[in-house]
Order: sequence, then C-alpha cells, then structure tokens
Amino acid sequence: MHALRRRPVSEPSRPDPDPVAIPELTGFTGSLWAAQTDVLERIDISSPRWDSPTDVFDRVDEPTPATGKQAAWNYLVFALSKSSTLIMTIILARLLNPEEFGLFAFALLVVNLFDFVKDLGIGASLVQSRRSWARIAPTGLTLSVVFGVLIGGVLAASAGLTSRLVGHPDLEPLIQVLAIGLTISALSVVPMASLRRKIDFKGRIFPEFVGALLKTVLTIGLAVGGLGVWSLIWGQLLGVTVTMLLYWRVAGSSLQFGYDGETARALLKFGLPVTAVTLLAFGIYNIDYLAVGTRLGDAELGLYTLAYRVPELLVLSLCGVISEVLFSSLSRLQHDLPSLGKHYLQTLGVVVALTAPIGIGLAVGADALIATMYGPSYSAAGPMLAVLALYAVIYSASFHSGDVYKAIGRPSVLTAINAGKFAALIVPIWWAAGHSAVMVAVVLLGVELVHFAVRMRVVHRVLTLSWPELLVTIARPLSAAVVMGGVLLGVNHLCRNLPAPALLAVLAIAGLAVYIVVVRFTAPELFAMVSGPVLRKLGREPAPDLNPAGPKPANLYPVDPEPMTFLHTSPEPRSPATATVNGSGGRHRAGPDHRPLVPAGKTGGGGRHRAAPVSQPQPSLMSNSRELRPSAESDSRGRHLHVSQTRGNK
Repeated sequence: MHALRRRPVSEPSRPDPDPVAIPELTGFTGSLWAAQTDVLERIDISSPRWDSPTDVFDRVDEPTPATGKQAAWNYLVFALSKSSTLIMTIILARLLNPEEFGLFAFALLVVNLFDFVKDLGIGASLVQSRRSWARIAPTGLTLSVVFGVLIGGVLAASAGLTSRLVGHPDLEPLIQVLAIGLTISALSVVPMASLRRKIDFKGRIFPEFVGALLKTVLTIGLAVGGLGVWSLIWGQLLGVTVTMLLYWRVAGSSLQFGYDGETARALLKFGLPVTAVTLLAFGIYNIDYLAVGTRLGDAELGLYTLAYRVPELLVLSLCGVISEVLFSSLSRLQHDLPSLGKHYLQTLGVVVALTAPIGIGLAVGADALIATMYGPSYSAAGPMLAVLALYAVIYSASFHSGDVYKAIGRPSVLTAINAGKFAALIVPIWWAAGHSAVMVAVVLLGVELVHFAVRMRVVHRVLTLSWPELLVTIARPLSAAVVMGGVLLGVNHLCRNLPAPALLAVLAIAGLAVYIVVVRFTAPELFAMVSGPVLRKLGREPAPDLNPAGPKPANLYPVDPEPMTFLHTSPEPRSPATATVNGSGGRHRAGPDHRPLVPAGKTGGGGRHRAAPVSQPQPSLMSNSRELRPSAESDSRGRHLHVSQTRGNK
C-alpha cells in the first residue's frame, strides 16, 4: 500500500502556539497517516462557509430548549429501543444459527448502501439550515419522498444482479422486501428532522419504542414458528412501517408538500456533500463485513456480526445518542466558534468518561459475556469482541469532531477525512480477512488509532484548541479506565472457575467500584460535574453557588447545576457581528478571551469524522442498524443490522 503523493502546503506566518508536537510517523503507520491527510491538505478548513446573512435571522424566533434535558430524553429513547433489540438478539441467538445471522447481515449490507443515500442529505440540511422551518419544510418533504421512492425502486430492480455479483443468489428476495422498507423509512425523514431541529427528543420516545417493541415481538414469534432468516426480514419491515406512521402522528400533522427551486438548491448544496460523506462512511464501516462474508463465509460473518453488536449497543450507540443532540445544539453556535469549541471539549471529556470503562470492561469480560448472552455455540466470538471493544473506545474519542464540521457547514472536511480512511482500510482489511475475523478486528483497531490522531489534528486546527487541552481532556478519564482494566484482569483470573453469568456480575461490580474511586482522583472536576446533580437529588449535597465572590479557578470541566449542561446552547442566536467575540467566559484556552470569529491556522491537517460519517442518521430502514452515520458523525457510524441502530459521525 502506498501513500498518495503529498502536495506542499504553505505555512501561515504566525508560529504554532502548541508546545506539543506530533511525532513523525514512518513505515506502514506513516502510510496510513499520509493517505488520510493528503486530501485534507487541498481543502481550506480554517473557516466555515455560511449562507447569506438573511438566513441567520430567519431562525432567530425559534427558542432554544434546555438541551441537557433533551439529551436525557434522547438517552431514554435509546435505552427503551435498544433494550428490546438486545432481548431480541439474545433470544434469536438460541433459535437461529450463525449462518442465518450472516445471511441477514449480507442482505442488509446491500440495502444499507441505498439506505445511506435515500434522502440525499435533505434531513441533515433541514436540521442545519438557519432558514425558517415554514420556508424549507415543504420543499424538503417533496425532495425526500421523491428521492426515497426512486432509490427504493432502483434497489428492488437491481436485487437480482447485486445478489449474483456478491455470489449469494438467495439474497434477491430478501433485498427486494427490504427495499420496500427503505422507501417507507424515507417518508419519516422530515418529521424526524423537525423534532431534531427543535431539539425535541422527548417526542421520539413513542415512535421509536413502539416500533422497536413490535419488531421484536414479531421477529421472535416468527423465529419460533420456524421462518428462520425471514423472521428478521418481516420484523424489520413491520418496525420501520410503525415507526414512520408514529413519527407522522407526533411531528407531521402540519407538514405539506411544496417546492421552491432556490430552497431546493440550498438544501442540496449542504445535503449532497453530506451524502458523499455517508457513502464513504458506508464503505468504511462495512468493508469488514464484506471482506469477512466474502472470504470467510456466512457462519464467520454471523459470529463477527454478533461480536460487533455488543460494543455497538453499549458504546457506539451512546455516541450516536449524544451526537443527535450535540449536532442540533452546535448548529446554533456556528457563528461563535469559541463557544462551540468549549461545548465540544466538555462533551469530549464526558463521552470518554462513559465509553472508556465500558469498552475496556467488555474487552476483559468478553468470553464471559458471549457465553452468557449467546450460549456456548458462539464462543468463537469472544476474541473478536475483546478487540472490537477496544476499537470502540478509540472510535468514540474522536466521534464528535464530525458534529463540529457539520455544524459549521463544512461537510466537505468529513468527505476528505473519510476518503483517506477508506483508502487506508481496503488492502489491510482484505488481507486480514484471508486469515481470520479476529485479524480483521485487529486491523480495524490499528487503523482507528492512526485515524484518531488525524481527526484530533483537524479539530485542533478548526477550533484552535491546544494539544494539551485535547490530550488532557481524554487522558484524565481514560487513565482511570485503564487502571480499572488492570484490576479486572486480576479479578478475571482469580474467579475464572465461576459460571459465566456469576463471573460477569463480579466483573461488573468490581469494575464500577474501582472506576468511581479512581476517576475521582484523575478527573475530579469531571467527577463533580457528573456526580453533583445525583447527590443533590438525594439531598446529600447543597446546590453550588454559581456566583461566588472572588476569583474562580479554571477547571477543565466546569461544574454545571444540571447534568449534561455541556450541551446547552446560547439562549439567543447571534448575528455574524456579535458572534465575533467570545462571550462565554468559561472557555479554557491559551490566549485572550476575545478572539476573531475565524481562527487562523494551517490549511492542512487531517481528521476524519468518525466515519462520519456522517449525516445524522435518519429513521433508517434499519431501526436496528449498525449506523454511526456521519452523525452525519458521526459516525456513528453506519451499519444497519438487525440488532442495533448505530455504528456511526461518524
């Protein structure tokens, strides 16, 4: 594998203020770095592209809700829908064999290629646009429905040819039925975008939970009746249909069709680059599925799919939950980069604090978890899960940088990042699939480490964050998780003779206790921010004085009076003029508090959106998909499988 030829990049006249430099990368690692940074050097990432000033004022009358509470509602949506999905997976693992899971995964692999582009980014455009909803919604509805019908028809018509190309003729009827579900899901793009734009994630509970519940009940019932892989297909179709109808009941009553040429061009101007990001995300997040299924067979693909499902549900889906709220919130701060950067940095610390202990704990207890959830016939998935859990931790640490690029109207940055990562993945993944699925997971982890460095480099330039800020934000909670992992290795060895469920319970309790104790010392401000609201609810700690007299020490994680307030947006949208000054005193950067709106910086740099993707996932055909879509990032990520709705922004 070779690196693309690098073009020289002119350096800015100002010196780099960061005292920490990235070491020179050589050999194979250097080639991966070069592949991802080459395209980025041709793009100016130093400033966002905005529409006309009138677009900014179109949206000033839209109130900004308390996004901390909306994040909690969105997590409830996630918990309710994913709990039913998890139950379905555990039961089906005892009713179906790995080959049937693999066949279903292969069918979804084909369908999701079309699902990722079913609305050509119209849903993400509706959320990001600063124009009034009444002005853009009718055109958005018309475009999304037309595109959904056309793309669903193309998928159904090409099902036979596609099945023969991948060497699985029995996929044709499965793909044709799933194509119907894809078209149906396109009808819910605009109602869902309406809720996301208003940051009204409470409204998603009813359609998402009811759809997931009915899908679970039907799928299990049909599997018990002996329908095999078709139980997954019909369950998926019912779930997406019910979800679409309920989204229209919740948010679609005032929608009507219409068309305005200028509005359509504006929506597509943002949506098409997002679609390009999404297509690249599809390749990035499904190339391992394709390689494993093609080179190792359906049974190995079934094991790999179920192994990936666990960190996807517990780690990557969490990123997707936060991303949906964060993208909507950051879009309202796109003219105030210092405040936007502050929210990103605080979010990054909280995300790592949540995902790192879960991922490392999964890696240590992988064998016990697989035996408990799926049974002994799936024991070969244990080593795959251990590696993929570590991959999910690295992935989550850079996932939300994609929300930044989308929020400031620069999805082309995500396209460049994803192009580099995809180029870096193709040959190593295909080679690894010739050996084993575990080797495929190892290659994913290795490439993601390089990709993480690239993405951090880009967000460092876009938001003018210093390297110490970024690295310390990640290192504080991560170090506590690493200590926890070391303790769990010892506990796992001492208790290895326990039954798998008992061992899993011991590991979970020990890991939680150790992590809480250690993170209190490694990241005390973060611990206070998360635990303070809980203790106050219990009446054990007085509410903090938000306006104490005297100087205030600078904390990396400001203690907020309510949980998840790092997602709060400005109470009033700002004009381009007032946005040039950093009005948020809490930003911790080297330098003055008042900064120009457009940060100076190199045009080079590289980072991917976690694959991001990503355009924010629309109610995709896979209500249970592996889709960390370029959340739009976001990753997420973007895999659609019967068990979950993420692999994503990336």
